[in-house]
Amino acid sequence: MANCNGKKYSSALVLNLMVILCCLSPVLGEGQFTESYLYSLSNFSGLLPYNWPTLAIDEERHEAFVIYQNDVVIFNDSGMEVYRFGDDMDLGHVLAADAGQGDDILLLTYKEGRSLLWRCNYRGEPLAEIALAGLPAQFSDFTPNRLIYRDGQIYLASQNQMQIVICAGDGTFIEGFDLFEVCGIDEEKRGNINFSGFSLDKEGNILFTIPTLFKANILSRNGMVRSFGKSGGAPGRFNIVAGMVADSHGNYLVADKLKCAIIVFDQDLKFIKEFGYRGPKPGNMIGPSDLAIDKKDRIYVSQGRGKGVSVFRLEYRDSAAHGDSLGKLSQIKGGMNRV
Repeated sequence: MANCNGKKYSSALVLNLMVILCCLSPVLGEGQFTESYLYSLSNFSGLLPYNWPTLAIDEERHEAFVIYQNDVVIFNDSGMEVYRFGDDMDLGHVLAADAGQGDDILLLTYKEGRSLLWRCNYRGEPLAEIALAGLPAQFSDFTPNRLIYRDGQIYLASQNQMQIVICAGDGTFIEGFDLFEVCGIDEEKRGNINFSGFSLDKEGNILFTIPTLFKANILSRNGMVRSFGKSGGAPGRFNIVAGMVADSHGNYLVADKLKCAIIVFDQDLKFIKEFGYRGPKPGNMIGPSDLAIDKKDRIYVSQGRGKGVSVFRLEYRDSAAHGDSLGKLSQIKGGMNRV
């Protein structure tokens, strides 16, 4: 067998090289990132058939919160339901929840045309309302529907109003962002565009997506935003983007509802891979929407059509082993050149 330069290679050597390349291609093409399906959130009756619930993580207790049909359901480290509350309270419609300071739980509800923020005990019993104070005129009609608590500060978001407000634990305004201004979106589109996905990375940057613009965004506290994404069906491109989180290695994971997949980018915003894909099997997804991630790099995926919440483990190959593989490939190529 001869190549275009006239060098002859044995068929056996070429076949071996092809096999090795096939084995190495996932490593080379997907960096050092792999995922595996673990389980779906359940109780003793089996999988809980939620449709697009909202998610939150209590990192200190290794628990997950699911907010669905006015219930806040808490799951332990193994994905089993341990407690629920909300349906029997007269606080209004439950929008979001997160673990607060100590044993507290913060609860965001909607009642009589306005959003209410509550501090509750670990049983979900209300202790006090947290009234927002000192909001500038720009946020005077702010009506949040999402909530995150981090390091003594409360992050509130109104996805329809495209606004984010950060306040102290007592509700005092610290700073706010109007995403039309931050992202340079034409003011004429206000009221016709909203954002999806709302989370923080480990540096405190705010992560969100804008489905109609096919963009994922990383907003720093100084008001600077990095946006990425292009529309299309090819790997790494967006159809209908939704939730967005960052793992402990700085990778960004974006849910695409139409692709039924999670799209992964590295910290330099370079595409790594997609995983999930549409289907009924445990590792498949149906319309993934909200995402949450814990300290163990387990990603929780909210889905539709009764598929509930699937949990995947993210793993990272050792860089030294990756380098050894590349070295071996280089040696094989060198050997072929000497044949």
